[in-house]
Amino acid sequence: MPPALVKKTELGFKKFLHRLFGLILGKGDRSKIPVRSKNIRSVLILRPDKLGDMITTVPTAHALREKFPLVRIEIIASPLNRQLVDNDPCFDAVHIYRKNIFHDLPLIWRLRREQFDIIFDPICHDSVTGLLLSKLISNNSVLAAARKLELSSFYDYCEPYQPDGEEHNIDNSLLLFNVLGIAPESIDPFRPVYLPDACKRKADEFMAALEADRSFLIGINISAGSPTRSLASSKYAALIDRILREDPRAQVVVVCTMADRDIGLELTEGRGPQVRIVPEGLSLLEAAAIIGRFDLFISPDTSLIHMARLMKVPVVGLYCSHKRNYHFWKPYRQEHGSVLSSHPGHIHDIEADEIYEELMKLTAQEYPEGTGRIVSSRR
Repeated sequence: MPPALVKKTELGFKKFLHRLFGLILGKGDRSKIPVRSKNIRSVLILRPDKLGDMITTVPTAHALREKFPLVRIEIIASPLNRQLVDNDPCFDAVHIYRKNIFHDLPLIWRLRREQFDIIFDPICHDSVTGLLLSKLISNNSVLAAARKLELSSFYDYCEPYQPDGEEHNIDNSLLLFNVLGIAPESIDPFRPVYLPDACKRKADEFMAALEADRSFLIGINISAGSPTRSLASSKYAALIDRILREDPRAQVVVVCTMADRDIGLELTEGRGPQVRIVPEGLSLLEAAAIIGRFDLFISPDTSLIHMARLMKVPVVGLYCSHKRNYHFWKPYRQEHGSVLSSHPGHIHDIEADEIYEELMKLTAQEYPEGTGRIVSSRR
């Protein structure tokens, strides 16, 4: 089938679904907004997707808990991202959406009986899954969404999705506060994922093993969730060598998953105690606890970038040149710290010198008085 005909068929099917949803699901009621805060007893957040999406929603949930300590807050997670919220005292319950009708239908009916006052879908595009979960669980609930296109009319509150916009996913999640008549700009967004004490102790043990006379700690994550976001190990080696050559006080910590551990160990060889690798077998939260102690962090993986930024660690992120995705996932509220490939689908052409130059811009911005006395505040 010719591409033009495929596209026309796809658009026709979407229009059909939109009309069908309008008949079956019903449109939203904008008159419900804003909701009086004294009427709020329970909120359900839908986040049945990826790690980074959950990380960018956590600040909203934590701010909601702070402002409304008696409100019951529950969340729908995925099997992948549940690790980020399972032990978080912010949530009264964590539910798992498995994309399995025999598991998910009973969950939907059980949640429907809870009669949530607000159901919030922070997915920033037209998600049929998010819409169906919202409508099926709703039992006279106020339905709110962050940003949608054609599906926006089915929610009681929804901001329009901007294909050319520059909104960050963290700020998009904070739009929930508009439903409550609270300006999102008034909310402090720097609320990181909850780290259990055991994870912090693991970080303490690792930090104690580092050289005490090194004054500037730079973490470099070499792992990413996709081959398109992977950089050649030779480029990481060149970056590390330049950092050590330019600043003898620096210490580099290589962060990686088990799948990339051999590459990480190769990067430490022959470079002495100035280059270390994180302990083997760390969980995501244990790795995050260590990342929170860095003075600077470099990563192609946006999940770890968000974790670091919410802990106020300055970050250099590596991105392909797809502008909309970049604005969603760029280092949060940083002027510098972004290195963009010239290709919209991968980062393979990014060079070590580009990363180093951006690192220097970020260092000058974050630590204008020099690097020699910084680390004590984090360690």
